[in-house]
Amino acid sequence: MASQKYNLLYGRLSQEDERQGESNSIHNQKIFLEKYAEDNGFDNTIFLADDGYSGTNFERPSWKKIIAMIERDEVSTLIVKDLSRLGREYLQVGQYTELYFPEKGVRFIAVNDGVDSLVESSNDFNPIRNWANELHAKDTSKKVRSVKRMQAERGERLGGKAPYGYKKKAADTKDIVPDEEAAAVVKRIFDLCASGKGPSQIARILTAEQVLTPANYYYRKTGASHVGLDTTRPYAWCGSSVTGILDNKVYLGHMPGLRTTSLSYKNKKLIRKPESEQLLVENTHEALITQGQWDIVQDVRMHKKRTPKHMDAPNMFSGLAFCADCGKPMVLYRASTIKESQYCFKCYTYGKRGKAECSPHHIREQDLMQVVLDDLRRITHFARLKERQFAAYINQKNTLELRREMNSLQQELDTMRRRSGELSALFKRLYEDNVLGRVTNEQFRMLSADYNAEQKTLEGSIPEKEARLEKLKASAANVDAFIEKAKRYTTIDELTPELVRLFIQRIEIGERSVKYSHSAMQSIKIVYRDIGAMDSPMQPGEQEPHIAPAIRSEEDIIRLLA
Repeated sequence: MASQKYNLLYGRLSQEDERQGESNSIHNQKIFLEKYAEDNGFDNTIFLADDGYSGTNFERPSWKKIIAMIERDEVSTLIVKDLSRLGREYLQVGQYTELYFPEKGVRFIAVNDGVDSLVESSNDFNPIRNWANELHAKDTSKKVRSVKRMQAERGERLGGKAPYGYKKKAADTKDIVPDEEAAAVVKRIFDLCASGKGPSQIARILTAEQVLTPANYYYRKTGASHVGLDTTRPYAWCGSSVTGILDNKVYLGHMPGLRTTSLSYKNKKLIRKPESEQLLVENTHEALITQGQWDIVQDVRMHKKRTPKHMDAPNMFSGLAFCADCGKPMVLYRASTIKESQYCFKCYTYGKRGKAECSPHHIREQDLMQVVLDDLRRITHFARLKERQFAAYINQKNTLELRREMNSLQQELDTMRRRSGELSALFKRLYEDNVLGRVTNEQFRMLSADYNAEQKTLEGSIPEKEARLEKLKASAANVDAFIEKAKRYTTIDELTPELVRLFIQRIEIGERSVKYSHSAMQSIKIVYRDIGAMDSPMQPGEQEPHIAPAIRSEEDIIRLLA
């Protein structure tokens, strides 16, 4: 039976080993091991190897095959070039060489290290060698991470294949350029999302239109397979694939880096880093979408809600319409039992807590759509008609509003920071009083809980306020961008989700001046992207209309721009 067993020759090569030269190549390991077997009388040999696998990872195809053969009692001897070819994980290698192989009756030989399990003294230094091999793996891991960070900081692409929507500029470079066919799909995905479609809905549309999935598209183009490829279902898009595209800033022309990491040099399981720890180098290649499109899509996704089955279309004002008094969202009420013309918005606070907290701020969906459409037509028309005067007015108005809001935010921040400092001092004093016996343990627990709760709230609010202030500082009225958009849409026949998200940032619905009246005035403030809110000047003697939009007539604009 022993003569029927195999003498296995095993080689392993990782990417790190490959960089050290040709001596460790799989080909040279095979030649080395076959010559050793021939010189020392080992026949019935089989050479198995794992190319491109780390020594800290024992989930290798050929190694798993070897273990299966050992379990079937088909192996007499296992021969490797040196212990590091078996692995670089101290405990695992020791478990195999000291326990598993002797238990299974397998002779183990590491040629260059002079290890032969039949010679007991040759194993004396195995623990030291294994420890040194593991240190090498740890040191190599540190070096690789350092190199990857430097590459990411330079804006180099770290992955092997180009992101979907791009292709390599040349075979021997990491530079990428748009792939026209796939880039068109990426742009369509962003357009569909901007129109109010969710990732699952977009996936169903692409599947129905028989658009190749990213994995199948790459396979058809290059012939190379990769994880997740299913050639039996080439058009089966899933929501997670769409989400991955919508989350990827590479389509802005930026290069994100260090988005994932492994748990350690031993555990190669990938985990996603928080965005604050990732790197982003801007303007490294040609963008497929604009920053404006990206902002709109992220805004849609933030406020996207599942559309009930009885609704024919999603709420195009989701995340945009708010109560002017309490600041909460306006909720769209639709039902199969009421006519479409009766669909209406009501204040969220009123719906949940009643009239003691707020009032309905009721407005029909059709009325709001008509007001926004009319106002959008007027604003874009006059932005094109009186471009220079329009720009001058917006810049002057927004400079004052921006300064006012920044001052208010700065005052709030100063107050919150001062209170945070006071709480720290109070807690320190309370702790000292407790130690000295001036405050009982019960009092200390009660007061410290209150202080901690307040400080925790402040710790969450201060960064939000700081981020908002920085955003305001970095932003200014971008009239040119608004005018360019207005020029692209010379005719606006109907309101669409794309138009709403492209032009409008926020809509505030006021209460009617007379409760329950259908003819009383109701103010609607529309805040436009890039230019902010347009004032609604009232002249003496003017009759108040049913709904007062931000700009009501050509005369209003001309009067504002005079």
